[in-house]
Amino acid sequence: MPLHVSLSQKQQQALTLTPSLRQSISILQFSSAELNEYIKDQIQTNPALQLEAAPSYDRESSWSNTSAAADTYDKMVSEESLTEHLENQISLLSITPDIRAALYYLVGSLDDKGYLILDRLHAATSLRIKSEKLDDAIAILQTLDPPGIGARDLRECLLLQIKSADSLAHKIVNGHLGLLAEKEYELLSTILGVELSVIYEAELQIKSLHPYPAINLHTKPTHYIAPDVILRQTDSDIHIIVNQTHLPVVKLDPSFSSMLHNDSSNEVKRYAKASMHAASQLIKGLEQRQQTLYNITKEILAFQPDFFKEGTTSLRSMTLRDIASAAQVHESTVSRATSNKYLQTPLGLFSFKELFSKGVSGANTDAFHSVHQIKKKMKELIENECKSSPLSDQKIATLLQKHSIAISRRTVAKYRMELGFEDSRNRKEK
Repeated sequence: MPLHVSLSQKQQQALTLTPSLRQSISILQFSSAELNEYIKDQIQTNPALQLEAAPSYDRESSWSNTSAAADTYDKMVSEESLTEHLENQISLLSITPDIRAALYYLVGSLDDKGYLILDRLHAATSLRIKSEKLDDAIAILQTLDPPGIGARDLRECLLLQIKSADSLAHKIVNGHLGLLAEKEYELLSTILGVELSVIYEAELQIKSLHPYPAINLHTKPTHYIAPDVILRQTDSDIHIIVNQTHLPVVKLDPSFSSMLHNDSSNEVKRYAKASMHAASQLIKGLEQRQQTLYNITKEILAFQPDFFKEGTTSLRSMTLRDIASAAQVHESTVSRATSNKYLQTPLGLFSFKELFSKGVSGANTDAFHSVHQIKKKMKELIENECKSSPLSDQKIATLLQKHSIAISRRTVAKYRMELGFEDSRNRKEK
């Protein structure tokens, strides 16, 4: 079959990403830390940019009929090797799921020194376990490395590190630590019926113990999350503030503008013009990022008014398309604007992505239920069940259908485990 080569013209539309458009997309998608580094790099490479003192960047929008808890804008997320060190040990233990859950809870209740700061009643209620089991979990925690971890006070911390309960050091710490601190050696010798030299030896042993078990454990630098948007509660409204305080503030260097009007060479003028154009595009991209974040947050507030009354349990089903339609932008713009971004609210710090959920279609209805709403309903069913005859996963699925929530037994089991509930067999109380 003969081959023929021919030329033809075809007209079609195509989107071309210009350098300025690519830059705007990148700026929108950058996390706060990434944007900070990007701006610093631009300042170093473009002499037309100049740093200036940071002004107040409050952009406010009233939102009525919303109540929330007190402001907690100092909340931050950190990662410490102490937590990892303890959780790795817990993962190797052969223990029941409720004790394991309690241990993870207790690890989260340790202070920087390794002491356990705990409200027993609140802890037992939150974990849904009896106080005896909470004591068992505390006892296990105090056997982990480093020695003394999980102590409630200095005396308990030192006692956990003394192996023999019959030793003189144990007796002094347990009943006479104050006398030792005041160096009442002769009085201790009389009370305990031992020679002074033995008291001195016991003191040396006690001084070798660590009063703060977590201090000598190497920790990673604390990583802070700077919120991209802050929601500030007033008496009747919530105001949106796009947080720019952690970013360098840039402006055009006026000296470059004068180069275009002075008797400079064409080469200098071209360089100055290119530098000023790049600087202007950066400043424009930063302003667009700020405006886009503001608009999208405003639409999320409009879509989720109950979230600020009850927290995540009241989140409605919300997709990128919902917010894109309301903000009159493309879905990809919403995706980029909310990627790696954090929202500081009066209820705490949240990732923007946490607020989105496709939801589950209602049984025989057009309603959609978010995962948070489904879990809230499941939690109510389990907490109100008959303890001697707890609900099976299939029974929970059947009851949810009566509330127009159609999910499978397998999905019920998944959500139940994420809520921290055991299966019906282990929940049964005799």
